[in-house]
Amino acid sequence: MTIPLATISSFRTTFNPWARSARPCRVLLSLLRNPSTVPASSPTHIDIKVTQLPRHSTQPAELTVGFKNGKEISIAVGERQMKIGDVIEEIARLGRVIEREESLKG
Repeated sequence: MTIPLATISSFRTTFNPWARSARPCRVLLSLLRNPSTVPASSPTHIDIKVTQLPRHSTQPAELTVGFKNGKEISIAVGERQMKIGDVIEEIARLGRVIEREESLKG
Protein backbone atom coordinates (compact mmCIF):
# COMPACT_ATOMS: atom_id res chain seq x y z
CA MET A 1 0.00 0.00 0.00
CA THR A 2 1.44 3.35 -0.98
CA ILE A 3 0.76 6.76 0.47
CA PRO A 4 -0.31 9.42 -2.06
CA LEU A 5 2.26 12.07 -1.05
CA ALA A 6 0.83 14.66 -3.45
CA THR A 7 -2.34 14.93 -1.36
CA ILE A 8 -0.63 15.43 2.04
CA SER A 9 0.15 18.99 3.13
CA SER A 10 1.06 18.61 6.82
CA PHE A 11 2.06 15.94 9.33
CA ARG A 12 2.10 16.43 13.10
CA THR A 13 3.01 13.72 15.58
CA THR A 14 3.60 13.39 19.29
CA PHE A 15 5.30 10.28 20.65
CA ASN A 16 7.71 8.82 23.17
CA PRO A 17 10.57 7.48 21.01
CA TRP A 18 11.28 4.67 23.49
CA ALA A 19 7.71 3.37 23.66
CA ARG A 20 6.78 0.33 21.60
CA SER A 21 3.42 1.88 20.70
CA ALA A 22 5.21 4.80 18.99
CA ARG A 23 6.77 2.62 16.29
CA PRO A 24 4.13 3.45 13.63
CA CYS A 25 4.76 7.18 14.19
CA ARG A 26 8.52 6.76 13.81
CA VAL A 27 8.24 4.61 10.67
CA LEU A 28 5.68 6.90 9.03
CA LEU A 29 7.89 9.90 9.82
CA SER A 30 10.83 8.23 8.09
CA LEU A 31 8.62 7.48 5.05
CA LEU A 32 7.35 11.06 4.76
CA ARG A 33 10.63 12.87 5.41
CA ASN A 34 12.50 12.36 2.14
CA PRO A 35 14.31 14.63 -0.37
CA SER A 36 11.19 15.28 -2.45
CA THR A 37 9.11 16.48 0.53
CA VAL A 38 11.71 18.59 2.36
CA PRO A 39 12.22 21.76 0.24
CA ALA A 40 9.38 24.28 0.54
CA SER A 41 9.54 24.95 -3.20
CA SER A 42 8.74 21.31 -4.00
CA PRO A 43 5.16 20.60 -5.15
CA THR A 44 5.06 17.62 -2.76
CA HIS A 45 6.33 19.63 0.24
CA ILE A 46 4.97 18.36 3.57
CA ASP A 47 5.06 20.57 6.66
CA ILE A 48 6.31 18.18 9.37
CA LYS A 49 6.15 18.94 13.10
CA VAL A 50 7.39 16.38 15.63
CA THR A 51 7.04 16.50 19.40
CA GLN A 52 9.09 13.95 21.27
CA LEU A 53 7.89 13.18 24.77
CA PRO A 54 10.20 12.42 27.71
CA ARG A 55 11.32 8.83 28.24
CA HIS A 56 8.97 8.12 31.16
CA SER A 57 5.91 9.79 29.67
CA THR A 58 2.69 7.76 29.66
CA GLN A 59 0.93 9.91 27.06
CA PRO A 60 -0.08 7.72 24.09
CA ALA A 61 1.34 8.34 20.62
CA GLU A 62 -0.82 10.26 18.19
CA LEU A 63 -0.53 11.74 14.72
CA THR A 64 -2.45 14.20 12.59
CA VAL A 65 -2.27 14.32 8.81
CA GLY A 66 -3.53 17.37 6.94
CA PHE A 67 -4.50 17.08 3.29
CA LYS A 68 -4.38 19.65 0.48
CA ASN A 69 -8.16 20.11 0.39
CA GLY A 70 -8.27 21.10 4.08
CA LYS A 71 -9.36 17.77 5.55
CA GLU A 72 -7.47 16.39 8.54
CA ILE A 73 -7.29 12.94 10.03
CA SER A 74 -6.20 12.47 13.62
CA ILE A 75 -5.19 8.97 14.70
CA ALA A 76 -4.59 7.92 18.32
CA VAL A 77 -2.00 5.28 17.49
CA GLY A 78 -1.07 4.48 21.09
CA GLU A 79 -4.62 4.15 22.40
CA ARG A 80 -5.78 1.94 19.52
CA GLN A 81 -2.55 -0.15 19.48
CA MET A 82 -2.30 0.24 15.70
CA LYS A 83 0.41 -1.26 13.55
CA ILE A 84 2.18 0.63 10.75
CA GLY A 85 0.16 -1.16 8.06
CA ASP A 86 -3.10 -0.04 9.67
CA VAL A 87 -1.94 3.58 9.85
CA ILE A 88 -0.74 3.62 6.23
CA GLU A 89 -3.97 2.00 5.07
CA GLU A 90 -6.06 4.64 6.87
CA ILE A 91 -4.05 7.55 5.41
CA ALA A 92 -3.92 6.02 1.92
CA ARG A 93 -7.67 5.42 1.92
CA LEU A 94 -8.43 9.09 2.57
CA GLY A 95 -5.68 10.17 0.14
CA ARG A 96 -7.23 8.09 -2.64
CA VAL A 97 -10.64 9.65 -1.97
CA ILE A 98 -9.11 13.12 -2.28
CA GLU A 99 -7.28 12.16 -5.50
CA ARG A 100 -10.54 10.83 -6.94
CA GLU A 101 -12.38 14.07 -6.05
CA GLU A 102 -9.64 16.15 -7.72
CA SER A 103 -9.70 14.04 -10.88
CA LEU A 104 -13.49 14.35 -11.13
CA LYS A 105 -13.29 18.14 -10.83
CA GLY A 106 -10.94 18.20 -13.77
